[in-house]
Amino acid sequence: MKHILIGTAGHVDHGKTALIRALTGIETDRLQEEKSRGITIDLGFAHMPLAGGEQASIVDVPGHEKFIKNMLAGAGGIDLVLLVIAADDGVMPQTREHLSILQLLQAKDGIITLTKCDLVDQEWQDLISEDIKTAVKDTFLQNAPIIHVSSHTGQGIDQLKQVIQEKIENTSAKNIALPFRIPVDRVFSAEGFGTVITGTLIEGHLNQGDEVTIYPKGNTARIRTLQVHGRHVETAFAGQRVAVNLSGLRKEDIERGHILAKGGTIQPTRILDIKLAATKGTPREITTGSRLHFHYGTHTTICKLTLIGTEKLTPGQEAYAQLRFPEEIALKNGDSFIVRFYSPMETVGGGTVLNTAPKRYKPTRAKETIESLKSLEKGDLPTQIQQAIINQGGIATLEELKKRFPTPTWESEIETLTTQNHISIIGNQAIDENTRETLFLKITNLLKTYHKANPLHQGIGKSELRSQVLPAQKTAFFDKLLQLYNLHIQDGKVALPNHKITYTPEQQKIRDAIINLLQQSPYTPPSIEDLHTTNKKLAPVVLDALLAQGEIISTEPGIVFLAESTRQARDILIKLSQENNGTVTLAQFRDATQTSRKFALSLLEYFDRIGFTRKIGDAREILRLD
Repeated sequence: MKHILIGTAGHVDHGKTALIRALTGIETDRLQEEKSRGITIDLGFAHMPLAGGEQASIVDVPGHEKFIKNMLAGAGGIDLVLLVIAADDGVMPQTREHLSILQLLQAKDGIITLTKCDLVDQEWQDLISEDIKTAVKDTFLQNAPIIHVSSHTGQGIDQLKQVIQEKIENTSAKNIALPFRIPVDRVFSAEGFGTVITGTLIEGHLNQGDEVTIYPKGNTARIRTLQVHGRHVETAFAGQRVAVNLSGLRKEDIERGHILAKGGTIQPTRILDIKLAATKGTPREITTGSRLHFHYGTHTTICKLTLIGTEKLTPGQEAYAQLRFPEEIALKNGDSFIVRFYSPMETVGGGTVLNTAPKRYKPTRAKETIESLKSLEKGDLPTQIQQAIINQGGIATLEELKKRFPTPTWESEIETLTTQNHISIIGNQAIDENTRETLFLKITNLLKTYHKANPLHQGIGKSELRSQVLPAQKTAFFDKLLQLYNLHIQDGKVALPNHKITYTPEQQKIRDAIINLLQQSPYTPPSIEDLHTTNKKLAPVVLDALLAQGEIISTEPGIVFLAESTRQARDILIKLSQENNGTVTLAQFRDATQTSRKFALSLLEYFDRIGFTRKIGDAREILRLD
């Protein structure tokens, strides 16, 4: 079932509210001031039945230039526009401004309604119709039908209803699979219920009992009840006007402009990258450094503009730009917005959000930034996701990316990027292919340099390598990154796969001397100090190399054995165990190896640590025979 939002637009006193009353029987002017002054000041809401039992929501916006802020609060998410023009007035300034705003907000379809036709003759109506066609040329209403009506006499109302029905049948339904999102336009307290917000559900669907988050503040609440067009419902869908009764929030905790959405789906920000289009009809230029009023959803705030690659934007031109805000705002990529001059208050442009998490723009990187934003603007979804990762320095969390690209096909998009090797997933983060390869080259070069400077070292320590490559990333991420590359990793050391420890002739003599000393007394080895006497300067380096290669084993600080001696000691343990009902005492092992208690105990405790034996009382039992 489709859920469609119809919105009015047009100059003040052109009959928008009267037209809705004629279509629906509902009076949308609810404020006493509106009734006494005879003009719409704030948003009004109605609904009308459609064929098949469906109902369309209708938002009525004020037409006076003083209340353009309120008009903008109701202009977002409209599926079908009713541009209302009075036959006795014709196209007026707010007609043009509203049309320009809707064009900038990327409205797709609409109907032009020529009202008050009972006040003028047919010839005049035909003249006004020609003026209207000229005014809407090159806009989304260029081919829109013009329906002549009178809300007073009922002329053309049935025809308008029929055209609305036809238009809705050709309107695409909103995506209800996305996380829900409601820009709040009203907040009030209802006796016996508590806090109630109203707004248009622009994405997804929500259910009674759902937990919600209020952005940008981050407060949470639960939906107590839901209403659509005054009826209680269990579920509301994108395109519907909803009233949401919230438990856990006071009226003071929320205001017009806030966003009610699923928790974790929006990342509030104070900086945006955008595509900005300057209004064709404005006589003003937009320049870098301009302070502007920024309108999105139902919210209004101020911002400072930095144009990218240019210093000014003339009417009708487009450019990429960056906006900075004094407060956090809650948008998503692809959202539309309007900007108005700070003073005088005049609509001068609008556009699309491209990046909700950009780095601060640097003019020296203008060309690179423009190419990046082109990818975000024109690329398909996988390209946009990959570009977003690049913009984050080549590494971004999946949670952050999902907030920026909340698509129902998220998992398949990530799988496609991974399968095509454009990204790699490491834990909860994604790394771009170029960054992955750049890091590999950096690591490779560092290892080459390290091996050249330290030919007897097994490799560089992982923590030392991380400090030179990705100091901001956690150890777990770096460990998994290393696993992507064909590197030799052992005992916390990283080396190139073809790295081999090589000795100089002098170092080879020292190595042979150390091995010979250890072979002379396999289970009663000389002390480290005695081994150092072979060459006090080079022996420590050679010992480290022998340990790294596994040719000697350190059973505890200060005691080393040949690896072959430890293997023989293990065989002796196995034999003793078989001869003594599965256990071996320290004394038995000491006597069998013809060594001292000190060295026998050091070997046994080493075997305990590596899981070969287990101490039981005063004896050991063997846990494995490998």
